[in-house]
Amino acid sequence: MRRFERRIRSFVVLAVTSALVGLGAAAGWEAVRAQSHTHTHSGGGMDMGGWLVRLAPDARTAAIERQLRGLDTTMAEVAYRYTEMYWGGVDGNWAYAEHMAQHLGEALNLGLERRPQYRKNAEALFLKGPYPQVMDAIKAKNVTLFKQRIDALRPACTACHAAEAHPFIKIGVPTVRRNPVVND
Repeated sequence: MRRFERRIRSFVVLAVTSALVGLGAAAGWEAVRAQSHTHTHSGGGMDMGGWLVRLAPDARTAAIERQLRGLDTTMAEVAYRYTEMYWGGVDGNWAYAEHMAQHLGEALNLGLERRPQYRKNAEALFLKGPYPQVMDAIKAKNVTLFKQRIDALRPACTACHAAEAHPFIKIGVPTVRRNPVVND
């Protein structure tokens, strides 16, 4: 009888183990399927437009403008690019500094395209003064000149913020590196 009980136990253990492995495989397959799942509508086609196409055509422009927001999102990118440009120049990684400086200018110009009321001060205090001078220092690959130009750029940024009723935004020298970019 003992031998028969052991066989029954072995069979039960094997059956339970097989069931658990099967459930685990099914759960894993379901997770993979869920990650690749696309939502469909009653017509069976994929929803290619999402929130934007569900809006009335005359409401779409305003919705896009809300998503792009004002100049605050632009300034977040400008701050990031400024910091990265600074560390690139200090490290002598001139290609990286130039890359970041160019994208800084592009980001600012795109923001000014969305919010043209800020262009006059941005051009007078930044884009036509210290910004091209920093670009020239980057192209000259001169760390000393670069730091001097950054020292002229920072108060220009702060002056532009003050001119736009944000005098509490004062620009300093970056102290924290945000990316692990090195100059090899």
